[in-house]
Amino acid sequence: MSRTQVLKPDLPIVGSRHGRWAYGAVLIPPIAAVLTLLFAPDPHGHWSEHLWGAYFDVAQLVVLVVLAALIGPRRLSVLLLVSLGVVATGIVFEIIGNFQVADSIWGTRGNPGFGDGYAQGHDRAAAGDQLVIVGGLAFAFVAGLTRRVPLKVAGLGLLMVVIPPWLWPGTGVLMLLLYGLTSEAGLNRRTA
Repeated sequence: MSRTQVLKPDLPIVGSRHGRWAYGAVLIPPIAAVLTLLFAPDPHGHWSEHLWGAYFDVAQLVVLVVLAALIGPRRLSVLLLVSLGVVATGIVFEIIGNFQVADSIWGTRGNPGFGDGYAQGHDRAAAGDQLVIVGGLAFAFVAGLTRRVPLKVAGLGLLMVVIPPWLWPGTGVLMLLLYGLTSEAGLNRRTA
């Protein structure tokens, strides 16, 4: 960290010299998922898929929050913060739903589809998926329309929202935050 950043704490840690390490953050959720599968008790199956999904989502939520904090809330507009909050809320719903389904399957003998919390967990996770999509679309639209990122970067963020949130939630937002952290302009408003 440079002396200027120490003296002016509102400056984000951005720029090619400081931010390229941030692309490694993309590896954190898959690593969390693999470790979960390695340490989950046997037998593996549908329950462990929900368990690894929950820990993948936890890691993704942490990565998004850390990247947003590194950019700095002063650099994000209110609309970007609100849409990021919608994405985070959706991921929390996914986490709770996946843990609920995993617990229901693990604790039920016979057909786990009739276990306590099985259907509710799936419904909660599906509601979280919808929130992640809506929040991700809003984040990309706001970032592009307010010229915080170039339009082609915002378009890529919109396309990445299409990646199913039950596989990798908030990928478009992750990409836009990484761009904001590693580009020289950050997520500051650009002039025409």
